[in-house]
Amino acid sequence: MFRHFIAKKSFNHQIKCFCPDQHHASQFTIHSGDIIELTRDRKFVHDQGWYFLISVNDDRHFYIALVDLENYYDSGHLVSLTDLELTEIYYQYKINEALDTGDHESFMVFTSELKELSKLKEKITNHLYQSEA
Repeated sequence: MFRHFIAKKSFNHQIKCFCPDQHHASQFTIHSGDIIELTRDRKFVHDQGWYFLISVNDDRHFYIALVDLENYYDSGHLVSLTDLELTEIYYQYKINEALDTGDHESFMVFTSELKELSKLKEKITNHLYQSEA
């Protein structure tokens, strides 16, 4: 499993509290471009499953259920660097195909998508280099 993800789309996450009265439960907005890092800290909650401590932009930390992480990843809200690289290859292929066929509309759509993807890729790459330093 990857340890670093970037939010491709903004979404709200309901932070669960393990207290009996749910006193600390809250909602947190993860914005497009936020870097999510899975730490090595995790815990198992009976009847609820595994929870991972995550860091959002090296600033906010909270536990998130593994099932929620999987849902965000499967829905495309969170992506890894590898996902971005594979999508970049696909967009470059589609741009070349549009150039070969003279499809101006497809060229513009995929070029725009590639620009947005490149921004996300640059942000997560810079974060990873800074983390290693």
